[in-house]
Parts: sequence; C-alpha cells; structure tokens
Amino acid sequence: MIHFRRTVQIAPGRQADAVARAHEWAAIHKKATGVDVRVSVVTTGTLGRLCWSADFESMGAHEVIGAKANAHPDWIALGVKQSQEAQHGTQPFVPNTAHDEYWRDA
Repeated sequence: MIHFRRTVQIAPGRQADAVARAHEWAAIHKKATGVDVRVSVVTTGTLGRLCWSADFESMGAHEVIGAKANAHPDWIALGVKQSQEAQHGTQPFVPNTAHDEYWRDA
C-alpha cells in the first residue's frame, strides 16, 4: 500500500479559500478516478500548511490514476484558473511550496 501526501503553504489570510480550493481539487479527483482524497490542515508545528492525502495499491496504480485525473476536463480547467491566479498573485497557496511524499506499509 502506498500512502501519498502533498503539502503546500497557505497564503497569508487565505486559509478558508485554500481549504475550499483543496476540496474542489479532491472532488474533481474523486469524479475522475473514484479515489477519495482527504484534505487536512496542520494543527501543530509550522502552521498555515494544507495536506492532500490518498492511498493507492502501488506506485503504478498511483501513476495511472494521476494520469486519469490530469486528463479530466474539470481538472484542466481548475489548473488554468489556478495558473491565472498565480500570475495575478491571488491564488490561495504560496507558489513553489508543494512537497510530495510517498510512504509504504512496512
């Protein structure tokens, strides 16, 4: 079992917007692939971070599912919207702060 985690820094004063956007991404992922993605915010340590997480049978399954999500029209449209927000400095996440981790059962 592979446990995927992506964390990102939330832009100052934008936590509600970031959580809403994260749930938007998660809903599209579920619609496109059938895989549930959880959205969490940190409560200790470095505050202002958000995490998406999901479990996959294998890295191969993760890659296939990721490709399926990336090809979905709603995913593409939301990506375009987020790119435009990045250009205007209005996106709810701090650019270039995404960090991915892959864990496996031991």
